Amino acid sequence: LHVHRSALQPLPMECFRYFEYGQRVVHTDGCVEVARAYYGVPILQKSFFWDGNGETDDSGLGLHVGRYLADGIALGAGVAVAVKRFADFDKEMSAAQAATRATGSSMDQLRGLAIQLGADSQFSAREAAQGITEMGKAGVETADIIGGGLKGALDLAAAGQMSVARAAEVSAVALQQFGLQGRDLPHVADLFAAAAGKAVGSVEDIANAMKYAGVTASSMGVSVEETSGVLALFASKGIIGEQAGTSFRSMLMSLTSPSQIARKAMDDLGISMYDSTGQFVGMDGAAQILQDRLGGLDEATRNAALGKLFDNTAMSAAVTLYESGAAGVQKWTKAVDDSGFASRQAAALTNNLMGDVERLGGALDSVF
Repeated sequence: LHVHRSALQPLPMECFRYFEYGQRVVHTDGCVEVARAYYGVPILQKSFFWDGNGETDDSGLGLHVGRYLADGIALGAGVAVAVKRFADFDKEMSAAQAATRATGSSMDQLRGLAIQLGADSQFSAREAAQGITEMGKAGVETADIIGGGLKGALDLAAAGQMSVARAAEVSAVALQQFGLQGRDLPHVADLFAAAAGKAVGSVEDIANAMKYAGVTASSMGVSVEETSGVLALFASKGIIGEQAGTSFRSMLMSLTSPSQIARKAMDDLGISMYDSTGQFVGMDGAAQILQDRLGGLDEATRNAALGKLFDNTAMSAAVTLYESGAAGVQKWTKAVDDSGFASRQAAALTNNLMGDVERLGGALDSVF
């Protein structure tokens, strides 16, 4: 056995830092199969035959192939895995370069950042590269990706239990909706994570709601913080996802561009959503106006007025806004405007054995 083992020369570990265990099949002809790769058995020019338990050479020495091939096979399989993963990462970085149009030192920085964040998080360098691609496609500048944008996307992904690519996409889209800069992406990640973490629903629900509400809210001068706060307020009442977004959008349109019937009802109730300068009063102002003008009515009269002001799509959002008033909107806006929440939530959700395993996997995936 020792004579045969000496035929296996040690491989330099620094070149093969990836390894992965797989099922090994030793065939009777001495060929070893691991993950569709095949290796020959070094037999030192001796004949051998199968004895049912191991292999025996012509001198009668039992050669248990499973034992004496273990070291070499594990390293060989590791080489194949390393090459495949490096190729996958390199392919994703090519996509990232196409999306960001980064060249030279900027591209080197992006590559290094993806590897570093992959090593420091539960995600792989390849997943980090996918996040770079999505941000680049959304117009986030390379400097902003490097300056905190990618870290924010990874924190949001971990906090929301979603892919890095999806987290980067939804936060970058919000930047575009509200005319923000790439450097604001970590802040948007905090808003989304806090809105989901402090109310009902998930980050995906907040993202789907923002998809419908964001553009309309921004066009009315409503900030991303207040919009996120109102969506969290709705979520606390069980209005989440696309329903929240469409209801929010429809409510805003009803208040600012009312039908003839709604306009008459608003005039009768003394409701106006614009201040003396012609600016929208904001969501807290709108909520307080509804509460002030409708709060003194009996239930039947109030319900009739709400029916004239809002259609069925907007009704649930409008009732929630009326009941909450300015105080409710301000409370939730303050709650979601929580700097660092995404990072803290990500740490809390991955502070367990599975999180440790995922971080170890991310570290191994990021070393080539």
